[in-house]
Amino acid sequence: MFEFVENNKLAIKVILGAIALTFVGFGVGSYSSVVEDPYLAKVGHAKIVKQDLDRALEGRPADAAVRQAVLENLIRQELLLAASGDAHVAVSPEQLRQAIASIPAFQDNGKFSQAKYKEFLANRYPSPAAFEAQVRRDLLLQGALAPFANEQLVSGALLSRLGQVMGETRFVSRAVFNPTDYMTQAKVDDAAVKAFYQANTKRFQAPEAVRLEYVMLTQEALAEAQTVTDAEVQQYYDQHRNELASEERRVAHILLAVPKDAPAAARAKVRAEAEALLKEVRANPGRFGELAKARSQDPGSAANGGDLGFFGKGMMVKPFEDVAFRMKPGQISEAVETEFGYHILRLEEVKGADLAKLKPEIEMKLKRQKAAGLFRSQNEKLAELAYQQPNSLKAVAEGLKLEIQTSDWVGRGAQGAQGVLASPKVLEAAFSDDVIKGKHNSEPVEAANGVMVVVRAKEHRPARQLPFAEVQDAIRQELLAKESAKLAEKQGEAVLAALRQGTQPAGLPAFGQPLSISRRALGDLGLNEVRAVFAVSSGKLPGYAGVKRDNGTYVIYRVEKVEAGQASQPQEKAQLSQVVSEMYANAQVAAYLESLRQKYPVVMGKLATEQ
Repeated sequence: MFEFVENNKLAIKVILGAIALTFVGFGVGSYSSVVEDPYLAKVGHAKIVKQDLDRALEGRPADAAVRQAVLENLIRQELLLAASGDAHVAVSPEQLRQAIASIPAFQDNGKFSQAKYKEFLANRYPSPAAFEAQVRRDLLLQGALAPFANEQLVSGALLSRLGQVMGETRFVSRAVFNPTDYMTQAKVDDAAVKAFYQANTKRFQAPEAVRLEYVMLTQEALAEAQTVTDAEVQQYYDQHRNELASEERRVAHILLAVPKDAPAAARAKVRAEAEALLKEVRANPGRFGELAKARSQDPGSAANGGDLGFFGKGMMVKPFEDVAFRMKPGQISEAVETEFGYHILRLEEVKGADLAKLKPEIEMKLKRQKAAGLFRSQNEKLAELAYQQPNSLKAVAEGLKLEIQTSDWVGRGAQGAQGVLASPKVLEAAFSDDVIKGKHNSEPVEAANGVMVVVRAKEHRPARQLPFAEVQDAIRQELLAKESAKLAEKQGEAVLAALRQGTQPAGLPAFGQPLSISRRALGDLGLNEVRAVFAVSSGKLPGYAGVKRDNGTYVIYRVEKVEAGQASQPQEKAQLSQVVSEMYANAQVAAYLESLRQKYPVVMGKLATEQ
């Protein structure tokens, strides 16, 4: 709703990046588990090395800016951990146990499952200790953030004023000065093109590149090749019925309503009425629907004999749901108290997905389980064959029945890289001395989870300077575009000055249809344009503002009408309060992190600029 604010606010989770506060980021190892030099950054005594950064990226392609941002997030986390350590904050064994037991992925029917936990560890972690170290780290980070997570107090006067500002609407029309309209007037001579080339030679360099042969071993392909029997499917279904079959229940009920804040005497009176009605229902169960129509105070279901239709877990208030999912079809409950009053339930029907519908899903899961062990053994064979016959991928392909694939030119900076070849780890292997100079197969590289790749260089091309003749046309077009944008801006500024003086200048494009703009709904305007429009004084209309867009277009906005914002509705006020509260919290976190930087010096390593 508050689009302008939403687009410009940060959250604590954004400031701190990839901290796994809710334990959903399984597979991310301890960022400080490996100590090696040279390091990317050192925070106090803790080092962040390249392997830590790669783990945080989890194989995702990332340019230098992204890698630097992730590194900064890791630095912030180490700052928080350093402060926790100096404060002697620790995670007790009981806290660790409870945290792991509460992770839904490790639960079966709401209870911790040792089997599921072991299965998870076997697929993703070398040992329970490694995973527990990660959870312990996450708990420490969560604790470090806890003081800032509480909602901040925001004054009502501030919220009222912000609501008015956010609600103000301006009706504007715009005239556009497009650079393409000035292209014929733009002039660029040969000397300027040559001078630009000579001043920007680094821009016109073709990077080092390689054409690759490669093979891929994927766990998914191995899974597709596995066979699963009907007996195995049945056994799995029987063992995991509760989690597989998303059970739904159809319940009819009779509600005797009472406000949740009603006095105890009033609630007791309604409860007595419910108990009396319950005796009547149980004496004659066939009258349940009739009594529901006559006595139930739930307007949504009374006309249907109290029938609520099918619902799953999580759709009803907990006391109601707990009883509904304990009952057997046809059973009538005791009087159940909820925040709405007292309910008498009758379970009509139970519905769940049957084995026939679940069979494809179960088969694929079992295939993946079988493939997990095979994938590890074949990965070992992949490494062995690639090493034993390093001058060709033929033995690897034949031994593991893999296809040898060929790439187009791939640049060292990932230019032209697609699919698995865009993985930073694969690119690093492709441009290693052993592959380029030694002309050997690479070691198996994990391009993504469950995907191993071996590459070899089919053809190599060193970095080279592109000749002037090859790039001069592109340079000329670039300079013409810049010159056209300057002419459009110059004309737009001259017209804007005349309009502000009250004259109608020549060369003014037609203004388009008026559109309404508010800070809640920006339309297609950028933030600079919105700021310019709202900077126009509403005292004398029409008013004018001019903005140069990033694409070189110059736009004049004519503000024709201003409507004051209405008082915010309670829901809007609550949203705005939350946004402002988060902004306050973010400012406090930023200040705290800055103070930690003063206490724990951050030293950037020599690799930090080579991302």
